[in-house]
Amino acid sequence: MINTTKCIFSFLILLGTTSLNAQKCSKLKPTKSISIAVPEPSDICYSAKTNTFFVVSDQGILFEIDENGKVLRKKEQKDTDFEAVYSDDKNVYAVDESNRTIYEYDIATFKKNKVTTIPYNGARNKGYESFTYDETRKKYLLITESNPAIVFELDSNFTITKQTDISDVASDISSARFYKNELFLLSDEDMTLIKVNPETFEVIQKWRIPVINPEGLAFDKNGNILITSDDMQRLFYFNNPENK
Repeated sequence: MINTTKCIFSFLILLGTTSLNAQKCSKLKPTKSISIAVPEPSDICYSAKTNTFFVVSDQGILFEIDENGKVLRKKEQKDTDFEAVYSDDKNVYAVDESNRTIYEYDIATFKKNKVTTIPYNGARNKGYESFTYDETRKKYLLITESNPAIVFELDSNFTITKQTDISDVASDISSARFYKNELFLLSDEDMTLIKVNPETFEVIQKWRIPVINPEGLAFDKNGNILITSDDMQRLFYFNNPENK
């Protein structure tokens, strides 16, 4: 009986240690950082179509920049607070937090094609903060920042099909991006990059990042991690610890 109890106790300790290791938060160091001429950059995404980056500003401006931060194009949308951006081969999508709307622009011309409103209760600055697309499951993810942080799954018509509360993942969610079919979340308040299970949103790994007010997250063509600092108006490059 004693031996059995010891075995069970040892197993529980081992299980707890394994769980702690899975939650262990490593640190990432930037390989470089550059100043960008984008006021209050809220989010960033990479386009394989153009081999450039799209960045949105709190001031309601959509920018296209190169890897060195040079502004190639910009599109201003009056009376908006852009907080999230995503692009595919045809369009660039900019999300206005205050008005709960998704603006769709033609990627080649920046012509506005469509505006979709997705109602959400709460203060104007407590709306949608992140927007991305799950290629494997063919659904968009639209995520609120905090209190609570909710993942809304959308179909191709931007109709909500499911919602999940992920408030326990981090203090806030400032950006979301898929890389190699894995979902990565960025927390501004925790200064942390988080990899989660794309189906259950269970935390798999965390990395601390030395960036003040990190709000935008992207992966370039080589898998490098790019993070924008809203307050510092800078773009930080990191090696991807997932790349072997």
